[in-house]
Amino acid sequence: MPRSKIIKELANGTVDTLIALKRTKVLLTEFDNVELNTWINNEITGYPKDAEIPAYRVVRGSLMGSYFKGSMASHMTWNHVSIPLGKMPKDLQDSLLNISFIEGVEALKQLVEKCDSSSIQLGKQINADFFPVIAHYNEDPYMMITSAMVEISSQCIHNIFSTIENRLLDVLILLEKEFGVLDDLDIDIDSKSKDERIEIVKQLHVIIFNDHSVNIGDGNKIKDANIASSIHE
Repeated sequence: MPRSKIIKELANGTVDTLIALKRTKVLLTEFDNVELNTWINNEITGYPKDAEIPAYRVVRGSLMGSYFKGSMASHMTWNHVSIPLGKMPKDLQDSLLNISFIEGVEALKQLVEKCDSSSIQLGKQINADFFPVIAHYNEDPYMMITSAMVEISSQCIHNIFSTIENRLLDVLILLEKEFGVLDDLDIDIDSKSKDERIEIVKQLHVIIFNDHSVNIGDGNKIKDANIASSIHE
């Protein structure tokens, strides 16, 4: 069977992710499925602050910063080093180190291009109010943190794009198998029985949601699901 041009373009990297999402949205709209439409709309326009965030959009960073030990008159200083977390509980570590990217793909693209073309650092600043907590779990009352930031590399965002594009490819390949060439962005949904349409939607859900990366509708939510990015030279 001839392969759809829209699949070839996505596989060859000759079309950007936003256009691929919009094309797939036209096709998925035919199924009138809330979860599928919500996912693809969120990828295009960004996730609301109270939305379920896919696990592939949650990146774990490293805590970096500066601190000193001793008195103001006599002390040792460490600048831009990895800050230990000591006996900090895992759930608190997750809240501290995880960064959720809720932006739409175009905003993410601009962010990663800015990072790749300069020496800026991507991550989230840690509020000074939290510094004593870090020192507490290090059991070190003499640890005086002066700055802290959870840092990540731009490769983490490239990985988000790779995951989205891979899912889109799987979706398009399934639709092509069921409906033929997709280049007109028009599938004959009426050519399938009700049961067949239900089965196709189930398979689409498996591709997009049921690999433990996305949890929509099961009550799971990643805390602090707002993008907290800061950039410094």
